Amino acid sequence: MILLGDIVCFEAGSSEDIPWTGPRMSLGGDIDSLELLSEQRLIDLKVNQDIVEIRGKDRVGLVILPSGRRLIIRTKIPSLAILEWLVYLKELPDLKTWLQESGVGVGDDFHICIGKLFLHELEIVTQFHLRKDYMAATTEGTFVRGRVLLTRLAYRVHRLPRLPLANRRRTLDTPYNSVLALALDRLRLFFSRFSVEERSKLARLRDHWASIRRDLTDPVTAVTEAQWACPPGYRNAVQIARLILLGLSLEPTSSSGGQAFTMSLARVWELSLRKMFTDIKGQTGWTPVFDVERTRQWDDSYAKDDSSRWLTTDVMLEQQSERWVLDAKYKRAFGVESRTDRFQMCAYAIAFNAGRATLVYPTASNDDHEVRTLLRTSVGDKTILIDSIVLPMSSGPRACMNSLVQVCKNSDGASVAGKNSGDAKIIPVASHGTINGVAAG
Repeated sequence: MILLGDIVCFEAGSSEDIPWTGPRMSLGGDIDSLELLSEQRLIDLKVNQDIVEIRGKDRVGLVILPSGRRLIIRTKIPSLAILEWLVYLKELPDLKTWLQESGVGVGDDFHICIGKLFLHELEIVTQFHLRKDYMAATTEGTFVRGRVLLTRLAYRVHRLPRLPLANRRRTLDTPYNSVLALALDRLRLFFSRFSVEERSKLARLRDHWASIRRDLTDPVTAVTEAQWACPPGYRNAVQIARLILLGLSLEPTSSSGGQAFTMSLARVWELSLRKMFTDIKGQTGWTPVFDVERTRQWDDSYAKDDSSRWLTTDVMLEQQSERWVLDAKYKRAFGVESRTDRFQMCAYAIAFNAGRATLVYPTASNDDHEVRTLLRTSVGDKTILIDSIVLPMSSGPRACMNSLVQVCKNSDGASVAGKNSGDAKIIPVASHGTINGVAAG
């Protein structure tokens, strides 16, 4: 008998970048699902004869395989730091007390952190804010209360004196309660590795919410409406439920979580870089352009939806008549920037008429940032700088913003560093510290 233990691997670039390795026969029918996940670029799957190797890419979290076995992809950035970035992007509420009261710990996997936060907030809703509301309902009764459904009555006259009625009544079966109940059910599937205390809390909450209906015909609409039209006290729990049901889905057809609970940290890094430059524009003098201006079509494009002939940069900044384009690269390639990435930035500089094009990488090891000048050249009368930056993502948004402010102030120094040599130069900049708790958005 083969024991179906967790398949645990690490995100690419992790200091513990050791693949999960095992015989193909130990995966049984799960190998088909793993091959599909590999095609979707969630994992890196290699099969050498009868030995299988599984590595993560830029997505982290958990997937339930058809056999019930769990695939866990651990992060190179600490889970608490990821939560801080999600708070910064307003994907999570500003939970000022989650470290002290929710039980979230430094060594917890990312999906366990999300689960603990949701249990903490749902318990608050259950104890202090659980609310009934008036909802439309159809019933049958011997007394008229509401509107008689004449059409239905015509087909069911033999059931008199009971009348089919439409009325409004107070009930817990509201859309926002149904969303929370559905997210609670998802926790039961995914978070079987909770501690004894957390499993006890999960069981108590399931008893409280057992009678609430879960039959949402359109989960996407229900979650969206619940987020913007929930009662006082519900907002934090509903926002985390949204992340569980929609934000971490790999299922393009269901859009309601499916059997996957993963998140692309490359996407988080890109969105965060864009937001950080918006937040520090008063300190740097560089203003982000509108999103539509970040895309440039090639002249031979067939149509506006011909994405194969688009050039889209993650961030484009303007200062008077100058332009600066930046591309967020979540992979750990600072110092060994690839040929493709270098050529990409040269193309961006020319296409967007920018004087500077920069690759921006995260690091998980320290609080410092560094700048490397890759190429300094001239096109006509215009001087162009191609460089790369590494920022302390694991230290949180505030540390990264401080580093970006210094990069902008020292931009002339970075340009001069590579002026007299074709070799890349490294410019270390002192640490600007970290912040504790949750960064303000």
